[in-house]
Amino acid sequence: MGLNKFDIKSDGIVDAYRAAFYLAKGANKVGLEFLRKARKKLGKKLVKLPHKIKSREQQLFWAEKILDQYSKLRSS
Repeated sequence: MGLNKFDIKSDGIVDAYRAAFYLAKGANKVGLEFLRKARKKLGKKLVKLPHKIKSREQQLFWAEKILDQYSKLRSS
C-alpha cells in the first residue's frame, strides 16, 4: 500500500512510525503523543501503551512493538 498524505489511515500509520522513532530516541512524551494521535486515527489496531515508561529497556521494547505493527499496517 502506498501512503497518501491526504488519507487519514496513512497519516495514522506515519504517526505510529513517529511514535516508535521518538520512543527509541528516548523522548517519551513526544513518542506517546504520536501514539495517541495514531490510535485516534487507526482505532484499536495499535497497541495501547502503559501510561508511564520507566526504563530505557521499556522504551526500546515498546518502540520495537510499535514498529512491528507499523510494518503490518504498511503492508496491508
